[in-house]
Amino acid sequence: MTAVALPVAPLTQERQARIADTLTVLGQELERVRVMGLRVEQTICAIAVRSSIDSALIGELQHLDAVIQQIAALRDFSEQLALQCDERVEVNLAPALERITLAELRGRLAQDDSSTAAEGWEIL
Repeated sequence: MTAVALPVAPLTQERQARIADTLTVLGQELERVRVMGLRVEQTICAIAVRSSIDSALIGELQHLDAVIQQIAALRDFSEQLALQCDERVEVNLAPALERITLAELRGRLAQDDSSTAAEGWEIL
């Protein structure tokens, strides 16, 4: 199964948002990625235990654990910056959002309330 990013039309107008809100949403997205990483790590560990895989190979899971820890640190960093931001400072999200090809993620980062539904991955 493969997740495919469907083409997303470019934004033609500015999308102003408070930088504090944007950093908070970014922190929430990083947490979502961290949780997905934890699920992958648990699945790999379960497969490794059942398959009697070489312990040296299991040690490579430390790299995945390091990635998950870095995501958590970036989440915390983003959330702390959000707390320190001037509430009046806004940023145009449109140029950054145009780089996001996953529609649901793009909607959440745009702080679009209609994107709160479960992610709809296209499975090939």
